[in-house]
This record gives sequence, C-alpha cells and structure tokens, in this order.
Amino acid sequence: MAYPRNLLADHETIVFELRPHWVSLLPSTLWTFALGAALFLGYGAADAISDGEPDMAKSIIGGVVTLAWIALALLPALKWYFTLFVLTSDRLITRSGIVAKQSREIPLERINDVAFNQSVLDRVLGAGDLLVESAGERGQTRIENVRKPEQVQLMIYKETEDNNNRMMRPGTQRPEASIPEQIAALARLHDQGVLTDVEFEDKKRELLKRI
Repeated sequence: MAYPRNLLADHETIVFELRPHWVSLLPSTLWTFALGAALFLGYGAADAISDGEPDMAKSIIGGVVTLAWIALALLPALKWYFTLFVLTSDRLITRSGIVAKQSREIPLERINDVAFNQSVLDRVLGAGDLLVESAGERGQTRIENVRKPEQVQLMIYKETEDNNNRMMRPGTQRPEASIPEQIAALARLHDQGVLTDVEFEDKKRELLKRI
C-alpha cells in the first residue's frame, strides 16, 4: 500500500517510500512451516489414536493451528505490509497500522543527526536500524529493519541539506499556507511531541495576530 498522495502538500514530493526489509517476514515464514508441520503430525496422531472417529480431533487440531497461524504469522505479515518509511522533500514519516493507523512525522529542519546500526548478519542481508535525532520532546526515533540503511542515511542528509537551503535562499520560499492550515500543522506537530505546549501556544498566538 503506497503512501496516500492526498496527504502531501502541494509543493511536497516523495523521495522514497520503503517497507521494512524482508528479514522482518522471516519469523512469519518460520512459524508457517512449523505450524504446517504441527498440523500434519497432529492429523497423523488423530488417525492413530482415534477409534475410527478422527474428524472431531482433526477439527480441534485444525482450529488451534489456524488461530496460532493467524496470530503468529498472518498478523505480523500484514503489519509488515502496512508499515511504510517515507522521505519527502519536507519531512520524514513512519506510518503503520492494519486498521487503526499510527503516523509520526519529523520535519527535516528539526533533524539533527542520523545514525545506523548493523550486525554482521544485517550487513550481509542489506538491513539495519536507523536512529534519528531530532529537536523536540521525543528526541530519538528508532526505525528498525531498514533496507540499505547507509544509503538511506545519505539520502536523508542530502534532502535535509536541500530543505535547509530552500528555506534560506531568498526569493525561493515555499508558498505560504493559510493561517488555519498553519495552525492545523502546528497542532499536528504538537500532538506528535515535536512542539512543546509553550512553543505551540506561542506560535499559535503569533499566527492569530495576523488575522
């Protein structure tokens, strides 16, 4: 599932959108094989110990294995599918949730540092974790199982630098949003912990004075 384009600002473009590395699916795959083997052995045992009436035992075994497969394999796989890591020209976004959605956004101008960690196995597989340092109450964000984390780190640095240059360059400022839109954007940052209560109220008061 792609990141909804209607959630982008008019001037905003997507640099990349990634799902977690396929290594995140490894537990679901192993559980699928293990539960398939358990189902096969369970059916065999039901035939061996039942007195000509194995259907009830097989139904119970099948139901238990199916519930276990849903909880241990299917739901984690769906979680992987609905998890996105998105870099745009304005912000870094992590979005997850199968039904209820969770999203966290970090404006590029608030990113202070990006580091990555890789074990030996992660390096072989091309996976790793990113640690994003940003200004605000939630100073650290860990993003796990990122594909090619070193390249992603460089892309974030480059886009952050380009974003800062755009903001500082005279005559190339972004189109200013309306006052209600700016207040709504501030409220979103406040809810995500990027702005403190004091910062939110000060900026909101400043915008209201312009009306």
